Amino acid sequence: MPNSQKTYHAHGKLLLTAEYFVLQGAKAIALPLKYGQHMEVTEGKKQGVVSWKAFMQEGLWFSCDFSLPDLKIIHSSDAGKALILKDALKAILEMNPRFQLNGGLDIQTKIDFHNQWGLGSSSTLIANLASWAGVDPYQLNEKIFNGSGFDIACASAAGPIFYVKNEKPEPVTLDYPFLDKLYFVYSGLKKSTRNEVRRFLSEGSISHKQLEEVNLLSEQLASVQSLKEFQELIRRHEQLVSGVLKIPTVKSSYFSDFQGDIKSLGAWGGDFYLVATPMDDRCVLQYFKEKGLSVVFPWNELVLNNR
Repeated sequence: MPNSQKTYHAHGKLLLTAEYFVLQGAKAIALPLKYGQHMEVTEGKKQGVVSWKAFMQEGLWFSCDFSLPDLKIIHSSDAGKALILKDALKAILEMNPRFQLNGGLDIQTKIDFHNQWGLGSSSTLIANLASWAGVDPYQLNEKIFNGSGFDIACASAAGPIFYVKNEKPEPVTLDYPFLDKLYFVYSGLKKSTRNEVRRFLSEGSISHKQLEEVNLLSEQLASVQSLKEFQELIRRHEQLVSGVLKIPTVKSSYFSDFQGDIKSLGAWGGDFYLVATPMDDRCVLQYFKEKGLSVVFPWNELVLNNR
């Protein structure tokens, strides 16, 4: 019988460098966030039922009931999400046979960011489930999402990390003198990381030279000390990924008149952009507001710092 009165927490994530490349072993800079997900497990009101409710600040965004012990879906507000959750619960039972779901359980989760932002609603869930069940979060993530694992590393990190797939994360201090010139802007579009991973692994091709280039860019972006050089490095990174994906850069497509540089983060075409600009806060907010983008975070409001 699992301990049914426990609370767990995991940090959200953003991938600063090596998107797509990280799947094939590139060295990436990954950012754990001040935002994350809590999970609370208590003894259930209904015997033989796991009652799941997922909240965000705006309220309930997903609910599902499973029967025990077969984990049959009794009810769900989203069939696709319920099936993924069922797979995850079945996986933790297989990974740790001593962990059992008996009696009845009420499980509530809460993310303190919007579920469409792509900041890790899935990875923080996997990390919390793994903590609860006493299983390896990377193995659980591999079974369910087949991702690189950088988001799992961020879930428990105290600050930015260098991440290489299947290797131990290495803390890195991003002590940029120009942090007040860096912003994260939500694109207004949600990308399915799971689908993007599948697509890239089946279609993508990265040469050894390109892998070495992105590794070098990650190293350089970790130690750069001037905004101008930082902008040059993210331009080079964008051009490299653009060439591999055969997709135009986000700045050339949507923000060609912007005074500064813009880098896609994670799955291209969705989620967040990194913005580096000499413009002041007011001008940055006004520019993106006019583009219909109102969710803008200064770096220090979003990134968990290990200092």
